[in-house]
Amino acid sequence: MTTAIGLLFATPPAAAQHPASAVTTAREIYATISRADTLALRALLSTELRWILGSSGAVATKQQLLGAASRPIPDVRLEYQVDSVEALERGGVATVDYLLTSRRTFREYQTVFTSRASDTFIQENGRWRLIRHAQTWVVHPPDTTSMDSLHLAAFVGRYDRGHGYIDDVHFQGGHLVAQSSYEALMGAPGAHLYPVSQNTFSPERTAPMIVFERDARARVTGYVQQQPDGTIARAPRLGAHEPPPNER
Repeated sequence: MTTAIGLLFATPPAAAQHPASAVTTAREIYATISRADTLALRALLSTELRWILGSSGAVATKQQLLGAASRPIPDVRLEYQVDSVEALERGGVATVDYLLTSRRTFREYQTVFTSRASDTFIQENGRWRLIRHAQTWVVHPPDTTSMDSLHLAAFVGRYDRGHGYIDDVHFQGGHLVAQSSYEALMGAPGAHLYPVSQNTFSPERTAPMIVFERDARARVTGYVQQQPDGTIARAPRLGAHEPPPNER
């Protein structure tokens, strides 16, 4: 987690639409993180805080969040934009949901991430304090490129992911499609593979990318794909009439 130098907020909605004090506290949390003001941040957090990181699912405690906020990174500016705020208050509990855009700038290089965040606040000593924070990234479709059928034909084949799970990569409707043995059993059509680079494809422009591997003679020998949880799936290519290992 990095701290920020700059902070950009959207105009808050009218107070009559939501419990403004909880929404204000949510915004103040980002403001204090941006200026590494851990004294002010501490007062906004419950001692039972659990902050779930959208990038990894790791859970940070109050002390861990305060520790991260106290260590700003030189030459890094992080701007937050909070939009689409929805809040609900029931008794001493309030929830605040919003769309969060984070812009991280290192010198002239900038990355932008969008996530949906949900905060839960409780009343402690007469003020709202954050007790739960969770967020998940909003996935944006990757930019794709065009590729002629001759180049695409090199990837046609069957790929063994293990334990009888086979990906059948074939042409369908002029496009490259990967249909797993599970999808074939269910009657599902499979995923359209959109080319991103010479050997990289995005299934349906939403699923984790597939990178095909080649040998020294440039023949496609298999593919690797990183799953959403970070694990790597490897699928060697089977020969034209080669059965998968579990059927030999």
